[in-house]
Amino acid sequence: MTTRRSVLKAITSAAAVAAFPVGAVEKPTGKRSRYSMPAHACDCHSHIIGPYNRYPMVQSRVYTPPMASVDQLREMHEQLGIERSVLIQPSFYGTDNSCLLDALEQLGSSARGIAVLPESTTSSELDRYRAAGIMGLRVNQTGGAKDPTLLKGVLERAGRQAAELGWHVQVYLPMKVIASLAQTIQSSPAPFVLDHFAGADGSGVTQEGFDRVKGLIEDGKAFVKWTAPYHEATAPGYGRMGELAAAFIRANPKRILWGSDWPHTDSRRVAGRKKDDISPFYPIDNANLLARFFEWVPDSSTRKSILVSNPASLFKFA
Repeated sequence: MTTRRSVLKAITSAAAVAAFPVGAVEKPTGKRSRYSMPAHACDCHSHIIGPYNRYPMVQSRVYTPPMASVDQLREMHEQLGIERSVLIQPSFYGTDNSCLLDALEQLGSSARGIAVLPESTTSSELDRYRAAGIMGLRVNQTGGAKDPTLLKGVLERAGRQAAELGWHVQVYLPMKVIASLAQTIQSSPAPFVLDHFAGADGSGVTQEGFDRVKGLIEDGKAFVKWTAPYHEATAPGYGRMGELAAAFIRANPKRILWGSDWPHTDSRRVAGRKKDDISPFYPIDNANLLARFFEWVPDSSTRKSILVSNPASLFKFA
């Protein structure tokens, strides 16, 4: 028998750090964006970290990032002209969403959140999450991604749980794995958000799984979130990620989101680095990251859809 507890347990067991190759990065300059952002532009993917003594990280984590505060996020957003944000529960906090919830309280109505729910979540706690601005469940890549049957069950249960709550499911999986689960996503009662260019690599539109994933976007069953192109691309300027961006726009510009992935955590395993050692952030220039977006989306009405209208609809901004 499927119960809410079994659903939460399956979702929780699927949460882990995703390991993708990282390519070219651009060193930060601290400069402001030279582009004019539309009013109510939304950064749909960022994280708040720390303080360490208030929000302990799980022992099973594979890395320890530096701290990143709400004030620092606000400063970065002010430099880019961003007014709204969506905070994502990071893997190193496991199912303890305390840091996320406290950050949402500080940011108020301009922010929403994506949580990883613990098995023990009660109905009253779910009410608290909704009131705080939580709008989705996060499911990350796991060893279970190698077992399509197991992962299919996880996504089916997550979809049902999200639908009951009026939320969506956010997944971080390789594109070919998403493609193998396209029918599961297609039939889900809840919408899906596919993180980090739907798990694409830097090889463009010919890579395995692209056509099936594009079909999900075309049909409106899933959103693709443009985040962290430096995870996938290996060439300066993020190589062929612009090719992917153009293809997604042609497929359905109403199902695209953009996120900074600030503060750009680095979960790679480095020889000699222990999990308790601080793993520095990637040196990403946020203004240049946004500049790539403007290059990929020259049409102002499409930019407004991606930055304003699409997130306003999905995350229920007023």
